[in-house]
Formats: sequence, C-alpha cells, structure tokens
Amino acid sequence: RKVKNNRMKGDAAKLHLALDRPPQFTGVDAAGHKGRLVMAPSPDHIERAFNPSKYGEFSPEPVMEITLPSLADSSLAPDGACVLSAVVQYAPYALKEGWSVGKSKFLKAIMAQLEIYAPGIGKTVLHAELLTPADIEARYRMPGGHWHHGELQADQMLMSRPVSGWSGYDTPIDGLFLAGAGSHPGGGVSGAPGLNAARRIIGMKG
Repeated sequence: RKVKNNRMKGDAAKLHLALDRPPQFTGVDAAGHKGRLVMAPSPDHIERAFNPSKYGEFSPEPVMEITLPSLADSSLAPDGACVLSAVVQYAPYALKEGWSVGKSKFLKAIMAQLEIYAPGIGKTVLHAELLTPADIEARYRMPGGHWHHGELQADQMLMSRPVSGWSGYDTPIDGLFLAGAGSHPGGGVSGAPGLNAARRIIGMKG
C-alpha cells in the first residue's frame, strides 16, 4: 500500500535537438555554452510556468535547463554540428488534451522560447525529439515517467524515500536492493543512491 501511494507522476519533459551548428545564446560566452544554461528569467516566471500544470496544461513559456554535450564530447555529433539536450518544465503526466494532441503544440512553444534566447536556432534543427512523461514511462518502464522516479517532496525524502521503512536501500524481498533515483537522495548524476546502496550491501554481507 505504501508503494501504491507513492506519488510518481512526472512533471518534466526531455528535449533532444540535432543542430547543423552550435547555437549562440545571447549574452553567453564560449565557456558558458559548455555549462548548464537555465532559461528562467525570474522566480515569478517559474511560478507562472508551473501554474498551468496544476490544471493539466503546459505553459506557453516553459522553463528549461539546457546543455550542449557535443561541445565537450565531439564524438556526439558530426564536425560542425551540435547536440542540444534540455529538461523542460513543467509537463504534466496527464495532459488535459492528451499528449497525442498536445505534444506538437508543446514542442512549438519550446522552440519559440528557445528562439528568444538563441535567435535563429529553429533554422538549424535537423531533428527534434520530445519525450513527455508518458513517453518516458513507456520507453524506460518508469511508472509515471518522473525523472527522479518519484516526487522530491518532504514526505518522500530522507528516511521516507522511496517509502518509510525502505530508506536503508534493502527491501522486504531478500536480496533486492534499490539503488536508483527513487532512493535517497534522489536523481541527478551524483551516483549517491548507488554508492549508498553498495555500502549498505557490503555492510550487511560483511
């Protein structure tokens, strides 16, 4: 019952763009293009972008976290080309109009927002892939399609992640340990859940 009550519906989409050349974000120098770019002008903008998701809708001005991984690893794109990867907030798991209808509209809104910060980027797109929470659920077998395998809220963190009683990475099933983003301290690229789980296993097995 604890697992069934765990809130796991995703609220973010993943965007992949293949570009014929690196984009130029206004006001960002060459070094900055190799870092993480957050498209969120203000806290108020973030709040406005979030509000529609409460009603099963997406914002026409979504918030994004963008990286250009091919600038650091040239093997990811042909010479002169570029790969853009972005986490796009906020994309409700259960879109009111359905993602079969709304997906193309959301992509259009995303590209319009990108155009503001990187003028001309739309003309450089060779291919675009947008993964909604529903797509993530289907492709990666992640119930709810949440990129952290469950909401990062106070009642689903620390000793209550993934559920109370399971925070030690072991489970009621003998030999089954949880080491993913659904375990403390959550997702990202820290590797901390896996490290903690490995230490737990070593400690238990002596």
